[in-house]
Amino acid sequence: MSVRRDTRARRSGAFTLIEMLAVVLLLGIVFLTAIDFYLDLSRASNAAAERTREGRRATAALDRVARDLSAAVLVRKPPEADPLAHPWLFLAERGDGMGASHLKLVSRGRWPRTEELPESDLEMVAWIVSDDGFGTRSLWRWSTPHLPESLDRSFPTPDAPGVDLVAEDLAGFGVRLLGEDGAWVESWDSTLLVESSELPLAAEITLAFADPEGEEFGEEPRSWQRQVLIPSRPLDLEALLEGGTGEEREQDEEGDEESEEVPEEERDCITVGQCAAKFPEIFQALQPEVLESIKNRCVWQVGFPEEPCR
Repeated sequence: MSVRRDTRARRSGAFTLIEMLAVVLLLGIVFLTAIDFYLDLSRASNAAAERTREGRRATAALDRVARDLSAAVLVRKPPEADPLAHPWLFLAERGDGMGASHLKLVSRGRWPRTEELPESDLEMVAWIVSDDGFGTRSLWRWSTPHLPESLDRSFPTPDAPGVDLVAEDLAGFGVRLLGEDGAWVESWDSTLLVESSELPLAAEITLAFADPEGEEFGEEPRSWQRQVLIPSRPLDLEALLEGGTGEEREQDEEGDEESEEVPEEERDCITVGQCAAKFPEIFQALQPEVLESIKNRCVWQVGFPEEPCR
């Protein structure tokens, strides 16, 4: 009787091998579930952080492109002028369904480096997309504060001076342009007869980053879009120097006949150079050589009112 009682006591106070294996198995399942949950949570957190970084990169790139487009300016070439001698242009080409991937234009978005001396905010800007040969693209911006002496339709290369990398690892980039007929197009050339000396009304910028993990599962890359108005209309420099166009000229012709030109020596003459030095923003659209040729003339002689210069 005592031997059986001792055996039962040992059995009741110890675990069998099967019980130990069952405990190990349950602990393993719990640990595996916790690790899997942690990995899923970590992947979701990393994906959310990557989407945030990607959104910031896209916003920064779209802001820079939109700023240049919204500040686009174009001077109409005189009808008798040689188109090749006219440096002003708005060019968009090489569209692939998303929009033009190459842009070249004159913009008034340049920030002057000093406030002490008059400095133009004009710059020639180009946006180009390069391909590494494996489907991944990079977006570059080129700019120069000097307009060329003649028409230049060529685009710089990524290794050219003045080119900055704006975004890389792109799946696509394109700009669509809105014409006056209300149609969106993927190309624009202000030097052609159809769009001669004209700017589009608005632009739609689309940008998408490459996602290698998403491509493995056949997912389309996420894209960002930005629409921007192009408020400036082509500037008729010849009409400006002659004293306005359209309604302004009609009002001048129908105005008081007594408002005859007063000889220069009988009136307080403000020269174009004096006005440009005091208010440089008024003549920012003029090329330096044009401004130099008329700087000693009175502002009223070139058809500009004196009031803004006082």
